[in-house]
Amino acid sequence: MQANANENNLTTEEVVSEVTDTQKPESHEEPHEEPKVELSPDEQKHEDLKVERMGKFTIGLGYSDAVFFRNLLDKSQFKGPQQAYLLIVAKAELSQVVAGLKDQDKNTRYEVELTSACIESLGFFMNAFEGKGSDSATKLFTASMLLRPSMGKINELDNKLAELDKKLAESKPS
Repeated sequence: MQANANENNLTTEEVVSEVTDTQKPESHEEPHEEPKVELSPDEQKHEDLKVERMGKFTIGLGYSDAVFFRNLLDKSQFKGPQQAYLLIVAKAELSQVVAGLKDQDKNTRYEVELTSACIESLGFFMNAFEGKGSDSATKLFTASMLLRPSMGKINELDNKLAELDKKLAESKPS
């Protein structure tokens, strides 16, 4: 019973770390390097776009904005372990942002970097959020507008990747 009580006291960061940390088995073999594959200019561009797409994006957030997003996630419904994971990861990232903005001027928005996964998770849970009244609608809409430029950039990168995927598929010999 005591072990069960301790498990319930884990922080979100500890749960994510516990789930995602893996250890490599000990190996006594010499590590070998994989041969580097030469990429075409389009393939290199594709790889660069994928890295940018999975990276961080700058958003203007104030303390109250970050708290709103974090609290929205606390109130969000999820379905299944994949959505639960997205919620946990986004909440952990936003909790760090809230902590970083805590001692800043509360009436100022600062440039904050969020991962694309966090931004997309927020967008997903915001779209599924059910509210009531004009105050709630105004807060949700205002918050969504903060994410809009970054979501636009992510969508733009997705379109470029899709175009390159098509171009690369057409150029491959059958």
